[in-house]
Amino acid sequence: MVEADDFRFLVTEDAISRLENIVKTWGLPYPVYKNEALETLRKLRSSFLKVKYSFLPAKMLVSTEDYRRMEKEAGRLKEMLLPRTPQKLQPRQAYRLAEIRYALWILLGLRNRLLLGDENVAEFAVDVVGVEVTSVARHPELEKLYVTRATTGTAVFTIVTNIKDIRVGETRAAALLPPAMFGDVVSEAMYASDPLPEKYRGRRIPLDLLSGEVRAWVMRIAGKRR
Repeated sequence: MVEADDFRFLVTEDAISRLENIVKTWGLPYPVYKNEALETLRKLRSSFLKVKYSFLPAKMLVSTEDYRRMEKEAGRLKEMLLPRTPQKLQPRQAYRLAEIRYALWILLGLRNRLLLGDENVAEFAVDVVGVEVTSVARHPELEKLYVTRATTGTAVFTIVTNIKDIRVGETRAAALLPPAMFGDVVSEAMYASDPLPEKYRGRRIPLDLLSGEVRAWVMRIAGKRR
């Protein structure tokens, strides 16, 4: 069975709290129906807590009505909170939008992470996927940092890194973590492996190929909910 203190639940609860804070304070240059979004978040949290304390095996848990309701509410939030057209954003606004995307990624991807098994493994709490590095440039403000773009094949991420020898065309693991600001650049993920074979692009990366930084980050995020 999946216990209530499973890292996947702790990170998901943190993601819900992030969305609640963003909606309450907003500040993005496109409108949101705040009351409707907060009510949807209230319902989502209620459904999530029922899931969290169901103490069911993962395969049974994701088939429950409470879980399906939670996914439906997360889908509604995606429609409410993400802009329908590209936006010109100030750096802090770009950070806030990246945080929305991260939180929704956590919520909508929970099913797949739960189906990794009933074992409470910190690395299972976030998505760690193989990406192809498509561009590398020096950070415009901060020495020793590089701004890269990387793709899974279907999603594209900006990743700021201090890896000196990173190269265009490489495949590496990218851990999708809460966004971070480096100067005026928003980083949406962290490289979490040495170069990998191309076969891993777009796939979840096995635990034995990951750096220990992923576990450390998950412990940090989950600690906020303990």
